[in-house]
Amino acid sequence: MLASPTRRLAPHSLFFLFFNLVYFLPLLGVLLFNYTEGGTSTQADLDWDVTGKITWVYLWGICAFLWGSGLSTFLARKTTRKTEPRALQLFRLSRSFWALCSALVAVFALSKVLLLSLGVYSEYAFDTGSMIGGLWTFSMFCSESLLLLSIVVLFSNARRNVLWFMILTGINGINLLHGTRIFFMVAGIAFCFNLYLRGKLNIKLGILAFCSSLALGYSIYLSRSHVEVDDQTFSLTRIISPIMYESIFSQLSLTGTIRHSEIWNFWGSPHNFFLDALYFVIPRFLLPAKDQMLFINRFSDLSPLGAFSGYAAGLIYFGVFFPLFYFIVGNVAAWLLRHAKDSQFWSAIYVYFVCDFMFRIMRDGYVIPIKLLVNGLMILAFVVCCSHTQILPKFAPASRQGLRALPQPSRNRG
Repeated sequence: MLASPTRRLAPHSLFFLFFNLVYFLPLLGVLLFNYTEGGTSTQADLDWDVTGKITWVYLWGICAFLWGSGLSTFLARKTTRKTEPRALQLFRLSRSFWALCSALVAVFALSKVLLLSLGVYSEYAFDTGSMIGGLWTFSMFCSESLLLLSIVVLFSNARRNVLWFMILTGINGINLLHGTRIFFMVAGIAFCFNLYLRGKLNIKLGILAFCSSLALGYSIYLSRSHVEVDDQTFSLTRIISPIMYESIFSQLSLTGTIRHSEIWNFWGSPHNFFLDALYFVIPRFLLPAKDQMLFINRFSDLSPLGAFSGYAAGLIYFGVFFPLFYFIVGNVAAWLLRHAKDSQFWSAIYVYFVCDFMFRIMRDGYVIPIKLLVNGLMILAFVVCCSHTQILPKFAPASRQGLRALPQPSRNRG
């Protein structure tokens, strides 16, 4: 079992706070330091009034999530007498699991070769409108499946699990060639999550991981943008530009929603949230025109550069009651954490939920993460059934698991 270090906050709560800071602080940076690189200040068009309202939106979302997580944990303690420390079950991988992995890698590689016909490797796929159609969707499905299996490998008792995780992540890194960085970002979050649960994620390592990710992101940006190298190429404002672009451009929908409150109402439109989630979960070959049926796509003009802030989606779907969504997400995260100590299936889903779903709702709205979570549940169920994985004994000696002893959590307030 993989125990989490002693903390007042549950791991999912800590990472949710981190995701919010990553997307909120650059907004403040644009306003406080007049950051203009790449037209960020012009695109964001922020002032103190809009920033103040955005701050309140973030605070309400964070508080609702923490309340939901803490309340779920509190109620669970009142209804159970179990006193075992919370921990994550590790996967015991079988030969058939590795056979499935190998088959998936082959199909993944084939899907990337087929994408050559769309020209996505020579131009940014979003700019050329290539991110549509069955071939692109299938390629993204293979990428997401490979990401999920790489996370399973990382949180397993396999020998050299970290090395195999790196290999699978490197293969999935082919997506960077057509500008799709989300899979690499989620893999990086999963690796940090693993280090945190092992008690090995300290400030120095965190800074090193941050700088490495920033260097990689900037290198890819330079290679794809074909910019001329000059004296300003490696200035601080240019180097941090990938983070600023990721945050500012994905939050344009939120600033637009705040500025134009007339496009959404007090009560929101919750029934359209359920309809959109239903439409988007249905496979595209069964519902080819589902993109045109989505209510949220009526607001695509708010985010002309791609991505869509989860908080903007919350205001549109639920109005001022959007914190209810984050309250439920916090509840679900706490529920998954409780079940992760008894089941390798829910352990993997918990990690995937924290590192993928919770991160994606910050930048992709709600319907895309929901569909990916449903896909993840089905993929993992298929893998468990086909590979005959077994749950490790609850009290297996640390030497048999290849893990050193870890401090046990004493309190967890969600």
